This record gives sequence, structure tokens and C-alpha cells, in this order.
Amino acid sequence: MIEFAQPAALWTGLAIGLPILAHMAYQTVTQKHAFSSLRFIRPSSIPRTGRKSPSDWLLLLLRILLFSLLTLLLADPYWKDDGIASEGGKGRHAMIAIDLSPSMEGWNGLNEAKEKAKKLLEVDDYEYGLIGFGGKDLELYPVGTKKEELEDAIGNLQHAWLRGNAQVLIDGVAKSFAEGVDEKRLVIISDFQSGDWQSVYRDLARDGIDFELIKVGANESNGGRSKNQGIVEARAVPIGSDKIRIWVVVRNWADEKVTTELSMIAGGLEKEKQALELNPLGSSQAQFILPAGDFSKATIRLQAGDRYPLDDERSLWLKSPPPRRFGFWVGNDNQKDTSEEKDYLRTAVLSSGDSGWNRWELNQNFADALRIGDESVNLELLFGLGLGGWFEAQGLPAFMQSFLDRGGVALVTPSEPFSASISMIKQSGLLDFSFSKVVGGASRSGEVFRIAALAEESPLSKIFSGKASRDLYLTSFFRFGVLKGVEDPLKIPIKDRNGRPLAVVRDYESGGKLVFLPFRVNPRWTDLPLRNSFLPMLMELVQKGVSSGNSKTWPLLEPGDTWSGNEVFMAERPGTYRFEDQWIEVVPSIAESSPQTYGLQELVDALGGRPKLSKNVNSTDNLKDKTDRSLWLWFAIGVSILLIIEVIWSKPRVMKTKTGGMQDA
Repeated sequence: MIEFAQPAALWTGLAIGLPILAHMAYQTVTQKHAFSSLRFIRPSSIPRTGRKSPSDWLLLLLRILLFSLLTLLLADPYWKDDGIASEGGKGRHAMIAIDLSPSMEGWNGLNEAKEKAKKLLEVDDYEYGLIGFGGKDLELYPVGTKKEELEDAIGNLQHAWLRGNAQVLIDGVAKSFAEGVDEKRLVIISDFQSGDWQSVYRDLARDGIDFELIKVGANESNGGRSKNQGIVEARAVPIGSDKIRIWVVVRNWADEKVTTELSMIAGGLEKEKQALELNPLGSSQAQFILPAGDFSKATIRLQAGDRYPLDDERSLWLKSPPPRRFGFWVGNDNQKDTSEEKDYLRTAVLSSGDSGWNRWELNQNFADALRIGDESVNLELLFGLGLGGWFEAQGLPAFMQSFLDRGGVALVTPSEPFSASISMIKQSGLLDFSFSKVVGGASRSGEVFRIAALAEESPLSKIFSGKASRDLYLTSFFRFGVLKGVEDPLKIPIKDRNGRPLAVVRDYESGGKLVFLPFRVNPRWTDLPLRNSFLPMLMELVQKGVSSGNSKTWPLLEPGDTWSGNEVFMAERPGTYRFEDQWIEVVPSIAESSPQTYGLQELVDALGGRPKLSKNVNSTDNLKDKTDRSLWLWFAIGVSILLIIEVIWSKPRVMKTKTGGMQDA
């Protein structure tokens, strides 16, 4: 059947009276004939008529039809297929969405949500479905599922461990409704925790969905929540060679002072307990000492009694992490510059570790395996020294690019001639800049180049302060290549006093990093190897992301994160796990510990306000169906055809008159 998207436009149909009035007012003009004399014609009287009929009925009907089609065209006609209703089923559909994010386990939120959801099923005005949402996926029971099955599903719902993501529900809920229903209703039962709902936005009214928000998990009269304490950080660090210190930070989200107890469990037994006082909305630290080697892992447990239990326990490894591995790629020419550079860098990296858990290990076998394309090796730092023709001839740019894309860190230096090395690096796609000249060298006359003052926001400026900065700024460069065209995404952490780059860094989305030094690290190019300032500079340049100092810990993940080795480890729930040569710690999301929630009116505004009607005419899904079945084009074609006919028909006719002479009476 035909329906109209703009029914108000049908009032324009009153314009149909215009052609009728025009035809009523039209008077035929008498055709003039030339006649020789009027003296023999007798005058006659013209009879009066009481009413006047329209002239040219066919043209009038044509114009009435034209105005009628034009009126329907303005009303935007479309064909509503009854088959849609038969597929989706007419009626009133309601989808109950229950939040399963970790915060729902606190403040009795999930149990309260189950009770309210079961009460909703007792109302027979709707056909019901169920959605459980919490992380990346939706747990869906479609509308029309039997009531008994929905009740069982609600009773079996459990909280997820992934940090809540309500936007997944809001973006996917429209697809869970059948097409052609009379009413779509969404009932969201959640604690509306701030971290989970802070970025949610969608105009549900445009989807034809009416919604209702039911808040659960409140323990205060104003609908808010409080009284939660949780472990926000726990780390194990060595004390010498025979002891391990476990360092714990506990956060208090309550606005009152709290006294609690913290237990340390190892080997299945409680080894120590400490009383802890927490200031309002503050944090406190605690420390435990264990003999090294007695236990491989420990559990820190906060005494029960607060309103959110999932952040009251933390497991961690007490074993030393494996050393970080590094290696070299060099040419086969055994140049003196390369040999000196390699020896110094090897000594510098090995000395940057300690006797504890921050250790570096030279593994040239891994570097050689990587050189022939073996991607299974676990190498963290790669030095490419004196990059020249050998680097390109052996096809190494592709292998290095793959290493960087997997999160590796590489530091490369040029070879002689400098221009050929820069050209090769640019053509390989590793870095993009141009080369001007090499300053110093044979052309220098006792001139040295020094490092310019570091920017305050630079991580290097935090390391080089006080006496260390004096040593840094006295560093001499005897020669280096002058680079031009160094632009984003490349960074320049160090410059000389004339603003020329002394290091270029490219960061990769994978966490990988490529560092290029326009000089060789040996005494013929610079005196950096002779100064203590070079070691922290080198380690900071090759550090991934924000500097984490000299500490090395096990991979720390939240549920939903991944760790890539030969295979991919997916963190699902908190605990300690062994994966390949890594010992991984998975910790609960701290964002879920916050008791802060949103008010309902804020969320109503974020979801587009409440629609007055939740009919299909407002649904964006069905608007697409209307567009597919639109009759607008056909009516437009009909109007065009009638308009052309009307123009041709109403065109004034040219009267042919005889001019050959006067007619004889």
C-alpha cells in the first residue's frame, strides 16, 4: 500500500482549484473575417446565459491530473510492503540489556539487576529478548525467546573481567530488533559506572527505539556509591641476592578514614599480615620481605568487608625475569670503525644492567637468525652498524622492517661514503630525509660541535641535570652528517648548537623504534664513548615509550590485552600465567574500582533524549527500506510527462488567413 513520508504536503492539493478557475474565467475570442460591406447584415441580439461552463474539458482534466500528481510528489510517496511486517512480526518488542562489567559485582549490582529483569518478564505487554554486555561482545537472546529460557539465562549471568564498554551495546542494539514491529523498547539495567559510560553517545530516537534506564548497585540515599578499597599496584623487586621485597599500594575510594589488614600468602599459607590505615580518598603503601628462591609467586589479599571484592586480591611472580637480549648486524669488511663501535656498544649495554632483575644479554645467534628472516627469535635490541651496500645486497631492509613492525628496537649508524648510506636508508623506506654534507672530518680545523640545550619536555632533560648536564654539554663531535627534511613522524631528540639533528627517531604503532645516529660511535667521530654521559643517553634513546628507568618486570596485562610471542596470549582473568619464556601477570582493571557513577539525566541526553513514539517511521533501518521502495521517481516522471503534454496542448494555434482579396458578399 502507498504511504507518505510528508503527509502535511497533501494540503497543497487545494491548488487543484487553480486550473478550474482559470478555465471558468477564460473567454473565447471571436475570429475576425474580412467582409466587403455590412449594410445588408441585420443586427441580432446576443442571448444571456445564467451560468458558464469550463471550456476545453480534456485540457482541464489534464491540468487537474498534473496538479494531483504534483501534490503526491511533494508528499514523498513510498510503497509499504506488507511482507516486511510478516517477516519481523508486528507487535511490541522489548530488549532487556544487563550490564556485566566487573563493577556490577560490587555493591550487589548484578544480583539486583537479575531481580529487576525477572520482574520485567512478568509484564505481558511485550515480547522480550535479553542482551548481556560488558566487554567486546554481546550475549544475545533474541526477542521471542521463551520466558522460561530467559529466566534461566538471567539467573546464570556472571560478571565479565574485561573493562566495561557500553558503546558496544548502544551501537549493536538496533540490529537485535526485528523489522516491521510496532514498538521497540530497550531497558538498560546497569550501575552506569563512570569509566564504562563516559564516552557513550547515540541518538536512539533516530533508530526508533524507546529506552528506559534502571540504575542498580547504589548504597547511598542519593543513588551514589562509596566504601571501596582496592590494591592498585603490587611489584616484586630484589634486595641484593638473597631477599625479595613485595611493594604494595592500596587505594581508598571512601571519603572517610579506614583501617584494614593486608595479608601476604605464599606457598598456600599466610606468611605475614599488616594493619593499614587509609586516609579519605588517599593511598598507602605496604612492604613484605621474603627469602629469594623459596617461592615462585605470591598473593596479596585485602581483608574482606568493602563493597567491591574483585580488586581485593593481586597475584604476582617472585622469579627473576629473563634478560633482555641484543645483537649486532655488521658488514664483512672488518673495518676498524665498525669494530671499535661494536666493542664499545656491547660493553655499554651490558653495564647498564645490574645483578638483580634488570639484565642484558648479548645473543648474537638470535641476531644472525633474524638476519636470515627467522621471526621466531626474541630479540629486543638490534644494532645495525655502518649501514652500506652490504645491508641492501643481503636484503636486510625488509627483515629489519619486519622486526620493527613486531615491536623491536633498532639503532643504526652510517658508513662511508656517508651519502651512499643515506640514499640506501631512504630508498629502503626505513627513514625519509635528505643529506647535505658531512661537517668536520678532513675539512675541520680544530672545530668541534657540541650538544644544544635539551627541551624541558624531553625525557633526556630529566636524566641530564646537575653535574650530568655539565658532562653532556661538554661533549664534542668532531664530524657528523648534516640531515635535512626531517619531518613528522620523525623526531629529533638531540641537536647541535646550530639546530642540526644529532639523532633521528621513528616510533611505530607496534611499540617498535628506529634510532639513526648521523655519526659513528668511536673516538674518530665523537668523544661520547669517553664520557659517562653517553650510557644514559643511549639507553634512553632505545627505550620504548616513556622511560621506565632501569627496572625490568614481567609483562603486566589487563583482561582483554594480548601478548605476542610465537603465538598470542589472550589475558582473560586476573592471575599469574606461564607463556613460552614469559611469566605473565594479569591484573584487574583499576578503572572498574571507582564508585563514581553517572546520573540518569546525563545519560538520557547522551542517548538522544526519549522519543515520543517508537514507530517504524522514525527508524533509520526502515528509512532505508522506504528509500528502496520509494515511488518519488515514478511520480516525478509522471509529472514531467503531463507537463510536456500540457505545454504542447495549450500552445497558441497560428490562424491562417487568406490575403488574396476581398470576399464577395
